Amino acid sequence: MENVKPTQFSVHLITDTIKSLYSGAIDLIYPPLCLICDERLEQAGLEICHSCLNNFKLIGTPHGQFSVSGDIHISTAWALFEYDESFQQLIHHLKYSRRRKPIGVVLNHYKSQILDQLPVNEIDLVISIPLHPRKFRERGYNQVDDMSRWLSGRLNAELGNHLVKRKKYTSSQTKLNAEERMENVRAAFGVTDASVLQGKHILLVDDVLTTGATSNALAGILKQSGAAKIDLITLSTPQFGNA
Repeated sequence: MENVKPTQFSVHLITDTIKSLYSGAIDLIYPPLCLICDERLEQAGLEICHSCLNNFKLIGTPHGQFSVSGDIHISTAWALFEYDESFQQLIHHLKYSRRRKPIGVVLNHYKSQILDQLPVNEIDLVISIPLHPRKFRERGYNQVDDMSRWLSGRLNAELGNHLVKRKKYTSSQTKLNAEERMENVRAAFGVTDASVLQGKHILLVDDVLTTGATSNALAGILKQSGAAKIDLITLSTPQFGNA
């Protein structure tokens, strides 16, 4: 009897079937739960249930004030969602639990409302606030890179994450006041190619807008390097009236 060698297609089919059965068995034993409310998910891939997704509160208006002294280099800042308990949980998972997929789910769910606020076709570059290489190794990823990629594609802008770097390893800003935050990020950033920044309208991307010290420090460096205008967008802010 002639031996029949399995084709590449049949091997992939068998592998995919085994993975599907394994995943199904895991879901039966450990059903996927919503990251926010811990209720069982109807769609495991979303990681957030429809109820929690619909309950996030979109702010819908830009912020123009910052809690840092001195020159402000950012023209307009948007903090998309209210920093309530549910959204704090989402931010925590994004930064510390390697759960990056839900951000895309949230952005896609509120896509039209988000883009209605932003200057589509006016932004030249979208840039994430960079992590120091040491922090990047510790965390394994920059928690806002996926958001900057999402925005660049929908704003018809170039992704410019490679154009900035974090030169100084800074301690956590969480327990610092505005002045301490400013000192903590002083001289923290640099650019890799100033020629690309000349005359550009740049949208910076971060997760939480507190005092604005970090984003304003980077914006200042970008302005010195020739950028014409800097805007900022974050997922949320604990200071609704004074970002």
